[in-house]
Amino acid sequence: MVLVLENPVLVRIGQERMGEAFHNLSRHKTLGWVCFFVGGLWSAQNVWYSAL
Repeated sequence: MVLVLENPVLVRIGQERMGEAFHNLSRHKTLGWVCFFVGGLWSAQNVWYSAL
């Protein structure tokens, strides 16, 4: 989601082809970033615990 919403080419294609559905997706951009970083921290924690 973050990849699509941050890439200008994909944003343009999404606006042209998806219309209102893409607008609904873009309203959740902040939530996408939060989930991206929380998931990254979760993955880093799993790597750290498995190394112990």
